Amino acid sequence: MSESLSLRRPDHPRVVPLALLAAGLGLLGGAMVLEHGLGIAPCVLCVYQRVAPAVVVVLAAVAAWPAIPMHGARRLVLLIALAFLANTVLAGYHIGVEQHWWAGTDACGNGDAAPVSLSSSLADLRAGLTNPEVVPCNTVAWSFLGISVAGYNMILSMMLAAAALWATRRPHLWR
Repeated sequence: MSESLSLRRPDHPRVVPLALLAAGLGLLGGAMVLEHGLGIAPCVLCVYQRVAPAVVVVLAAVAAWPAIPMHGARRLVLLIALAFLANTVLAGYHIGVEQHWWAGTDACGNGDAAPVSLSSSLADLRAGLTNPEVVPCNTVAWSFLGISVAGYNMILSMMLAAAALWATRRPHLWR
């Protein structure tokens, strides 16, 4: 393998934080596309699962900053791994609620709430903002190949946590 294609010596010393920044932005962007592009209203657990990618974006941006020493960037990537790991646990909890293995939080609703109206009426929009309907956490709003959004979030968060941990254990990436 040629040296230019090798992962042993990255061309940019901040390649790991930049990749994690892109991953965090991708997860947040995907959530926005599902909500605003496809009209799939998030439940409270879905909203909570956006916190970790937002934290990752901030930490990765700081880690990619050239003024941050490489050992500091490496520690920030470790925190990113922990954030993705926490998101994996939260998404797993959400899957359990969707599958009715356990009850969700009080904010999750009981599953009897009507679906969110996607009406374009200004009066309906005002009513929705003043009296928002609770989107139940125990129903699967969208799935692909039998896996819900929470399932994909769990898989991606687990993979990204593993990748961040792997990167922190590779000294040659931090020189």
